[in-house]
Amino acid sequence: MKNIRIKGFQGVTLLDYPDKVASTIFLGGCNFKCPFCHNPELIDNRGEDIEEDFLFSELLRRRNFIEGICITGGEPLLFDEVIDFIKALKRETGKLIKIDTNGYNPVLLKKIIELNIVDYIAMDVKTSLKKYYIAAGVNVDEEKIKTSIDSIIASNIDYEFRTTVVPEIVQSEDIREIGSLVNGAKKISLQQFRAQKTYNEEFQKLKPYKPEELKRFRDILSQFVDKIDIRGV
Repeated sequence: MKNIRIKGFQGVTLLDYPDKVASTIFLGGCNFKCPFCHNPELIDNRGEDIEEDFLFSELLRRRNFIEGICITGGEPLLFDEVIDFIKALKRETGKLIKIDTNGYNPVLLKKIIELNIVDYIAMDVKTSLKKYYIAAGVNVDEEKIKTSIDSIIASNIDYEFRTTVVPEIVQSEDIREIGSLVNGAKKISLQQFRAQKTYNEEFQKLKPYKPEELKRFRDILSQFVDKIDIRGV
């Protein structure tokens, strides 16, 4: 799988797969350049690659302890080869598979949904569509975002949407539009912005929202979505 570049591995996490003990695989490369991204080295594919054989041996070593595997990035859905990668993980480990995505490859996402090879999808909804190019750091085809959201909601796969609440990029009016975009979804998580490490270092000067602001955002979203989590506060 020449295009799949494994850049990181976390053997045990209680955070990345909701309600599961999991291992997390970090794939390199991304089609966005979010200025607030806290994994900037993955965007640029910096650092050494992890060999697939080593990864699988580490997963098998933990198979009696972990319940699931989270594939994150970067952006995992850059290449069709991720399908074979997911199938291999399923075949070798038998574990639940969660995939994180920015939703910018709706064709590949739909294929993964139709193949029923993942057990959980987490898609980032960055902000309102009018500000998406700011949040993504690149020009964005809004229809791709909307198509991915609709495909996930219509699927039979467990899922959640996630928004990192970056001051200036995500404000009250943006939260309301995000709610409209994911209207009827079963779950969305609001994630606190972390300023310690960002792709654009200017964003390290931003002060995260106070917890009461996140609760106000949650109240706005409750008009559209049944379950809203607040993380990182």
